[in-house]
Amino acid sequence: MNNKAVILCLGLLSAGFAHAQSAVAPPAEATVTSLEHRVARLDEKVRLLERRAEVAEEVANARNAGSPTAGDDLVLKSANGDLTLQFNGILQADGRLFLNDEARKYADTFTPRTIRPIFSGSYENLLKWQFTPDFGGGVATIQDAWVDLLLGGHVTVRVGKMTVPFGLERWQGTAALRFVERAYPTQLAPNRDVGILVFGDLFDKRVGWSLGAFDGGIDNSLTDTDNNDSKDVVGRIFAQPFATLENPWLNSLLIGGAFSWGEQNGTNAAPATPSWKTPGQNQFYAFRSNEPGPADAKGNATTLPNPIANGARWRWTAHAWWTGGPFAFLGEYTAVSEAMTRASVSGDWKSSAWQGALSWVLGGRPHFSGTRVEAPFRLGADGWGAFELDARVSSIATDSASYATWADPSKSARQATSFTGGVRWHLSEHYRIFVDYEHTVFSGGAASGDLKPEQAVLGRVQLAY
Repeated sequence: MNNKAVILCLGLLSAGFAHAQSAVAPPAEATVTSLEHRVARLDEKVRLLERRAEVAEEVANARNAGSPTAGDDLVLKSANGDLTLQFNGILQADGRLFLNDEARKYADTFTPRTIRPIFSGSYENLLKWQFTPDFGGGVATIQDAWVDLLLGGHVTVRVGKMTVPFGLERWQGTAALRFVERAYPTQLAPNRDVGILVFGDLFDKRVGWSLGAFDGGIDNSLTDTDNNDSKDVVGRIFAQPFATLENPWLNSLLIGGAFSWGEQNGTNAAPATPSWKTPGQNQFYAFRSNEPGPADAKGNATTLPNPIANGARWRWTAHAWWTGGPFAFLGEYTAVSEAMTRASVSGDWKSSAWQGALSWVLGGRPHFSGTRVEAPFRLGADGWGAFELDARVSSIATDSASYATWADPSKSARQATSFTGGVRWHLSEHYRIFVDYEHTVFSGGAASGDLKPEQAVLGRVQLAY
């Protein structure tokens, strides 16, 4: 082969290689763009996975409220790790200032609202327990004292004194409250009670359920003992229907409801009737009691019997929780029907309450178990914590027949509606400062018509660890 043939062959080979190379390798700009798209897709998937983890955590918190949450807790473990002992606590110091109280009817005050050391623990994957005393207001009480038996990871049996699975805001937990005081639906719901509860989850923890039997206490009360044989049956179910969607504005939606039923048997000395308070903790509703009656045959003064709970009591509630970006919403409705008796008069006492609350967080994320802070406050550093703005409307009422028959008109308004606005400074997830302004208007309750509106500034410093 001569030189010209060799040169021609080399030329053809180099041309073919260049063509093949240009066909296989895209331009540098196209490669960079493709990589950017892949990175963006991976980043989006990571964010969705993180959001799904948050949603799963919110479901777990909604199902197991009352248990301390994980984090930088103080935990002791046995050598083999089977036995754990955990220490947590909540301290809330409150202040109340009433703005339109020229008659000095209400006291401006500072008060240690909540002082709760929380002791909890576990044994292997079989047992969990919690003991929570409370010394708030200078009064010692037991908030929680329960033991869990874990059955297979999806069913748990709890025995002892516990938060009754009914009202959503009560179930959310004290440390996670977005306002200084809970809204009116909580005042118609059970608080803590002694009993047995079975709860669990279905469909990859997207549906939670619970069913229990309790002594059956007065609305919004702590119950330690029972004075009759009747017990309350309580059931609750909630779901997150969009939890599997790759949409952070929908997958946190939680909707649910609960009911309770039981027989109540009060006495004249212990009528088993509730009372209502404003957000400023001033009573505005009470049942008739110790009213003077007609003179007897000898001319002596008598007292009319008190209204007493005497028969079936039904409660039911519906509620919802949602977060999207920096926003959160909590809605709740509760209704009660209680059989009552007073001498020869019998009937039902019927009441209902509702609330709608909206929050906006800057520098963090709203969460069912408390606001998450992106950069905790540090002296001499860049972190300023998170700020939160909250607004709520809440109302409670009894029907006209119930009010006329059972309520003490000198102490009771038939309806109260509270408008509350607040700001929170979350220095960290443990330290928070609250300031709320509440304006409450009433229907009835005064000789001249309606009670005077209550205007109050409520403040709180909270430490929860």
